[in-house]
Amino acid sequence: MSMQLRAMNEGDLDSAFALTQQMKWPHRRADWQQALQLGEGVVAVENGRVTGTALCWRWGNDYATLGLVMVDGAAQGRGIGRQLMLAVLDKLSGSHIRLHATEAGKGLYEKLGFVASGNVEQHQCRQLAAIAGWPLAADQRLRRGQPEDAPLLTALDHQAHGQYRPQLIAGLLASDQPVLVLEQGEHPAGFACLRRFGHGYAIGPIIAQDLSQAKLLVSQLLSGLSGQFVRIDTDAASGLGEWLTTLGLAEVDAPTIMYKGTPWQPAAGGMRVFGLMTQAMA
Repeated sequence: MSMQLRAMNEGDLDSAFALTQQMKWPHRRADWQQALQLGEGVVAVENGRVTGTALCWRWGNDYATLGLVMVDGAAQGRGIGRQLMLAVLDKLSGSHIRLHATEAGKGLYEKLGFVASGNVEQHQCRQLAAIAGWPLAADQRLRRGQPEDAPLLTALDHQAHGQYRPQLIAGLLASDQPVLVLEQGEHPAGFACLRRFGHGYAIGPIIAQDLSQAKLLVSQLLSGLSGQFVRIDTDAASGLGEWLTTLGLAEVDAPTIMYKGTPWQPAAGGMRVFGLMTQAMA
């Protein structure tokens, strides 16, 4: 049986969605569509059928992410995952690359030069209890982000993790879901986005200067989600996860953060990442 690799296109979305259903991943077809619109992918095709996928996202000249690497269960064990990875890595030559590895994929990624660097905690709740938003301090103000905030939020996002994502930020601001912007004194102090994803809602990106500001943003978004499915993906090192657990968002998975290249080091006192867009896009 011959296998070919080719660029992923919109016509492959139904097949990609079927693969995530087979693997019991929560992605909707709309989540796949957004991922492809913001990045590019490679598919493995056998006898006209998509049997594997791998996607990547170039966030500026220096940093990239890689994810949604999947192979149909009936086609595993024949090196398809490795070929998909090599094809995507070729597209990202010269970039510092981040991915999040399952235990099943970690060995392959290590052989391809990726190094483990902590964990992501996946926190979620099927029916969120009523949660009150944290009160604001006297010098704090919350407002809903507007399309004209795109350059500001893109700069804050870039400061936090080195990724330059203007198209992503503009798309979030143009959606009908809220992006909350926190201002402290005369300066922006962070933002967080609520959006549809998977079984219900996800909160992310979450960008702030410190943990208390991140908790404020998240609590305000959670306050309107009683009874809903909610998911938040956060780096274990951020310190947000323990608090999320007390709110009823249990940790259900902890994939390994891996880098090929040099991880971004945010400046002291600057913006930090407290919640990911997705594990694939980071």
